[in-house]
Amino acid sequence: MNLALEASSRDRILDVALVLFARQGYAGTSMRQIAGEVGMRASSLYSHFAGKEAILSALIDAYGPARGASRLASPAYRALADDPAAFCRRYAADWLDQWCDVNERRFMGLLNAEPSRMADHRAHFVETLFDREVVAVADYFRRFIMAGRMRPGEPADYARLFMGGMTFVRMQHLMMPPEPSPREVIAEALAGTVEAFLKLVVVEA
Repeated sequence: MNLALEASSRDRILDVALVLFARQGYAGTSMRQIAGEVGMRASSLYSHFAGKEAILSALIDAYGPARGASRLASPAYRALADDPAAFCRRYAADWLDQWCDVNERRFMGLLNAEPSRMADHRAHFVETLFDREVVAVADYFRRFIMAGRMRPGEPADYARLFMGGMTFVRMQHLMMPPEPSPREVIAEALAGTVEAFLKLVVVEA
């Protein structure tokens, strides 16, 4: 089996499914429609995903908190393990890139469009956020505190404060208004929030 082709087909299926789900709703999209848009037989589609539920779960893993949690385990972040300011700025910059991605916006619209139908998937999203990403950020903050680079405090509280401020920016500029703010406006608001947090908790070297 050509693993690169397999991965490419899977990614194409997810991209097409996300567009269709966002355009006509999860319930209004069939596996046959997805297969047709991808350009494969429905039977071939089932060799990649057991059904729509599996596709939706894969989209949550691709665009939800697991994506951020995986980034935090990367060498790029590990290299910032002794620099809290650089860590926080890098984290915010990566999230800005993700927030401004058109597929990310489609995903969040889908997640919020059918709350009753998607209750289990929303629960999976929340569980991943609090069980993986907040914990991962708190682990970095714990090390910064132990190294004397952050003021003494509860790492999980610091993580919630930091991530909560960024979430407010996202809601104000991307999720709540009829049209999203320009990227430069979001970047300015996000930078201000990050710098305010750093002034509160970081001990200068």
